[in-house]
Amino acid sequence: MSEIPSTMLGWVKAEDRPDGFLQKELPVPVPKHGEVLVKTHSTSICGTDLHIWKWDEWSRANVDLGTVTGHETCGTIIGVGEGVEDRIGEQVSIECHIACWACPRCEEGNAHVCENGSIFGVHKHGAFAPYFCVPSINARTNPSDLSLPLASIQDPLGNAIHTLTGGPVEGSTIAIHGLGPIGLFSVMVAKMMGAEKIIAVDWDNKFRMDLATRLGADVVLGKDDDVVRSILEQTDGRGVDNSCEFSGSPEAIKNAIRSTRMGGYLNVLSVYGNELIDIPMNDIVFRYLHLKGINGRKMWGTWEKMHALFSAGFDPSPIITHRFPYHDFKKAMKIVSDGNCGKVILEFEVD
Repeated sequence: MSEIPSTMLGWVKAEDRPDGFLQKELPVPVPKHGEVLVKTHSTSICGTDLHIWKWDEWSRANVDLGTVTGHETCGTIIGVGEGVEDRIGEQVSIECHIACWACPRCEEGNAHVCENGSIFGVHKHGAFAPYFCVPSINARTNPSDLSLPLASIQDPLGNAIHTLTGGPVEGSTIAIHGLGPIGLFSVMVAKMMGAEKIIAVDWDNKFRMDLATRLGADVVLGKDDDVVRSILEQTDGRGVDNSCEFSGSPEAIKNAIRSTRMGGYLNVLSVYGNELIDIPMNDIVFRYLHLKGINGRKMWGTWEKMHALFSAGFDPSPIITHRFPYHDFKKAMKIVSDGNCGKVILEFEVD
C-alpha cells in the first residue's frame, strides 16, 4: 500500500451561486472512531449533484458552502479508526445515508429513515476528492462478481430497486416517469424482475428515450404524447399497477397520480427544486393510492437484493456512457446538465 499523502485536491462547493465549485487543496481526512479511510476509485454524478450545481432552493437549504460533495462512490479501504477491525485492502462502495443507530427508527430496523440521519456528500464531506472517511458500517464490501470500475453505481441502482419494489413488479404493469440514470436502471431492473409491461416517460430527451427502448421498455412516451391517456390506453383503461416518479417535475407527479390504477402504488424518488408544488390530492384519496416517498435504499435489504441481481447476471454497463478524469469535473457536469448521457463517472484511478 502506497504512503498516504497529507493533502489532496478536492472539489468544493465554495461559492453562493450556480456552479460555484472550486478545486482546492485539502487535508487528507483521518478516520475517527468507527470510521474507515477510503482511497477513491471512482465517483459517479447524481441528480442530487446537479441540484447542488444549479444551487436551487433545496440545495441552498441543505449544503453548507465549503462542503466536498459527491456520494455515489467506490474505492479501497486504506486506513481504519479506533474500534474498527482490520479492513485494509477491502474494495467497497458507500451507503451514503449515515444513521445514528440509536433512535426508535434505527432500533426497529429502519435505519434508512433514521430520525437523526445525515447524507454523506450533502451534509458531510463526500467523494469528489481522492480520499474520504465514512463510518465503517457504511462501507459495503463489493460482491466478487462486480468489477471496481462499475461499483460506484450501486447507490443509484439501489435507489431504482428500492423504488420499484415499493409496489409489485413481477407480472405487473410499470410506469417509469423520468429517464435519468435511476429511471434507466429501473427499466433494466423491471425487465429482469419480470414486469409484464414497462412504460417509460420522459419529456424530450431523445438520447435517453432511445436508450430506454434498447434497455427493454415496451412503450416510450414524451412531450408529443398525452401521457395519462396513453398510459390508460396501454392498460385497458385501468392505469398501471406501479408508478415510479424519478423526474422531480410537478407535471410528472400529476401524470403519475392520474395514471395509476385504483388501489395502485405510487413511489416517489425525486428531489423537487421547489418544496411546495400543486398536486391533485383528491385523486390520491379517491383512487386509494399507496403513496410512498423514498430517499435512498433500505439498509440493508436493498443491498442484498442488488447483489442477488449481480449474481443472476445483471450488467449495469449499458447505462454508463461517459467517464472523465476527476480533474475534469466541470466538463462532466456540463454533460450531465445537457442531459445527453446516461451515468457519468469521474475516475480517480484508472485500471
